[in-house]
Amino acid sequence: MVKSILSLAAAALSVLPSLTLAAPAPWGPPKGHGPTHFPVVDKWLENHCPGKYNHTIPCNDKTAKIRKDFDSMAPLERKAYTDAVNCLMTKPSQLDQTLYPAATNRFMDYAVVHVNKTKVVHLDGFFLTWHRYFLFLYETDLEEQCGYTGSFPYWNWPATADNLHGSAVFDGSEYSMSGDGLYTDDSPVVLSPTLSLPHGTGGGCVTTGPFANMNQTMANIPVSIIIQGLPLPPTAFDYAPSCLTRDLNSYAAQTWCNYDALYAALEAPDIANFSTQINGVIGGGSLGLHSGAHFTMGAPASSLFVSPQDPIWYPLHTFLDNLYTSWQIRHPDQATALYGTETAVNLPPSANVTLETVEPDWGYFQMDPVAVGELTSTMAGPFCYKYDVAL
Repeated sequence: MVKSILSLAAAALSVLPSLTLAAPAPWGPPKGHGPTHFPVVDKWLENHCPGKYNHTIPCNDKTAKIRKDFDSMAPLERKAYTDAVNCLMTKPSQLDQTLYPAATNRFMDYAVVHVNKTKVVHLDGFFLTWHRYFLFLYETDLEEQCGYTGSFPYWNWPATADNLHGSAVFDGSEYSMSGDGLYTDDSPVVLSPTLSLPHGTGGGCVTTGPFANMNQTMANIPVSIIIQGLPLPPTAFDYAPSCLTRDLNSYAAQTWCNYDALYAALEAPDIANFSTQINGVIGGGSLGLHSGAHFTMGAPASSLFVSPQDPIWYPLHTFLDNLYTSWQIRHPDQATALYGTETAVNLPPSANVTLETVEPDWGYFQMDPVAVGELTSTMAGPFCYKYDVAL
């Protein structure tokens, strides 16, 4: 029986990227500059936010936090991270349970907030900076709520594309992010009338690693809501418990998350082209780099709305932030460039996002107004972090 999954955006890329063996190089910033020192960002902050961000310790190359490739971290470092994630799941929800019964703990609060904001923080001008700050809030919560002191890891999509099950991130050991789901069937995954994928190697419950037997609490929400500009269904936040599932898909990983695709995005000449390379265009016959990573995981991680229920969502998007940061480094004069309006696929029609536009909030995690321009550098504004490698 054909499995139909409506989820995430499809990309209008005419040629599928082929797999290469190139690998990222260590950081090599220009002499005298931090890895994400952007004069255009500094100037904007000086003009619009004077005195707002006076860090106790100046942010520079030596004081910045380092985010690391999960596979490069020592086993005990990886376990410390997943222990902190499991700790966050033991913290009580701070959301109104009459409105959000699916918010069963603080970890799930993030997933609920994400669903609530999906229609205004995807496929629009807020996407990259809103998610950058969302990750920062989550990282800070792991530190403050659960005492985590290690690096915030990322899942390196192209480095693991040829061997998902053998990678440290998915090998299913106690030092992984848990493995594949139990095998269910081999029916194709239908994304649209013009695009389907071979089934992955799982599809069922995750039973190995630190998130074995974890429950997800929200049912899938179809991407047609985005395409048609519809409101969230009234059942969006209903408590609908089921086991966490995964369906690791090597075809998706090798086809859309390889090094050729990565470097095509990094070499995109402008932010509009970069956005298309990573997210694609709804209605196309292919996936983008970022959407391909989601479909490498299968549901719920392939859902545009409820994917943060799977803990892999955070290392997946930390790599996306590394990709965005690396594109900015390669195009420093465009570090503040934006593309898109204030609504997903501009439905309903809305204004173009500018640096002065206030971001949609992050629920109770951050209600104070934050302008887009404040979030355009990982080494300025509220941030002080960089990545262990330049892509």
